[in-house]
Amino acid sequence: MNSKFIGTILCVMLLCSIAMLTGCEKIIDTGMTNGVVTPPDTMPTLKVGLIHPQPNYISFGNGAQLAKAEINAAGGVLGMQVELVFRQELTEMENVIAILGPLFSSHAVKVGPVATVPVLLGATRAEVTAENTDPNDLMFLIAGSNVLQAELLAKVVVEQLGAETAGMLWLDGDVYSIGFVESFKSSFEARGGSVVVEHTYQGSDTTYDMQLSAVKAAAPDVLLLASFPPANPHIMKQARDMEIASTFIGSDGWDDPLMSTTLEDNEPVDGYYCTNLDPGAVGFNSAYEMEYGSVDGIAAAGYDAMYILGAAIETLGAADDPIALRDTIAAITDYQGATHITRFDENRNPVKSVGVRQILNGMPQPDIIVAVPE
Repeated sequence: MNSKFIGTILCVMLLCSIAMLTGCEKIIDTGMTNGVVTPPDTMPTLKVGLIHPQPNYISFGNGAQLAKAEINAAGGVLGMQVELVFRQELTEMENVIAILGPLFSSHAVKVGPVATVPVLLGATRAEVTAENTDPNDLMFLIAGSNVLQAELLAKVVVEQLGAETAGMLWLDGDVYSIGFVESFKSSFEARGGSVVVEHTYQGSDTTYDMQLSAVKAAAPDVLLLASFPPANPHIMKQARDMEIASTFIGSDGWDDPLMSTTLEDNEPVDGYYCTNLDPGAVGFNSAYEMEYGSVDGIAAAGYDAMYILGAAIETLGAADDPIALRDTIAAITDYQGATHITRFDENRNPVKSVGVRQILNGMPQPDIIVAVPE
């Protein structure tokens, strides 16, 4: 076997082992010649790996599947139908021409060093792509990076909410959460704010007495919870039970039904502010809601990842050269899909808008502010 084929097999084996350990679905890498499979008596297909979590945050995969269905209905890519490969069992080793996902940054950092095909991520930690110094790095962010989100959140809490002090709690060791709090702290302090208390918690924690006692003593204007449900609603409830009055703020990691379904009484989580990956496009929203129900920014990232990949293959006229395909994706400008991507920067992060929204009575309110970077 040549080195490229061996590398592809190692990549797929690693991705599947990650899926097994984290609850993400495993991918099958399907046998291809020059990036294209031609099964007997069937239409040629392009096989694309999909890694997305189960049972939560499934909307990334749903968005990708919606895009795939629309692309195939319109004739496919280069006359070939797209097949997303995300089965639960690895039955045979086959090649895929690209990978959509994973969603979590802690998984993405493990994929990057062994990827041999373009990887269009649902993850948002900016450093996931920037930290890989290999000139052949193949990874792209599709959603707004956590750096962009954190900068906008800091701007809103200072300029719109009038916050002067902040506390931060996050999941210990989580790549995504660490990146978000670092970016928020830097931006908040640059705007004259002060972070007065910082603590982590463990994934196994069910109570947060030590952390919240410190928060209560510091009495910050806002409390950033830079992690995920179902922990966040429980932290919020305990904070309110302890009469902590800080305004809760968070990231796009809150964009999950568990934020509003974890607690029997949602009063403790009502009124929070979080970043929003700004789906925006009416056509996408309508199509997704008809097929899957409530739409979110994570779904938009899956949808855009599939469409961007398809557009790049059409432009290139082939799918069998990973480096050429990467360069074609990187050169895309003014992409209009579920979201609008102006361009990709030098680290293959999208230049695009993100927003901050407030939740009142269980419903997202209109964005306070939507920012598009220069």
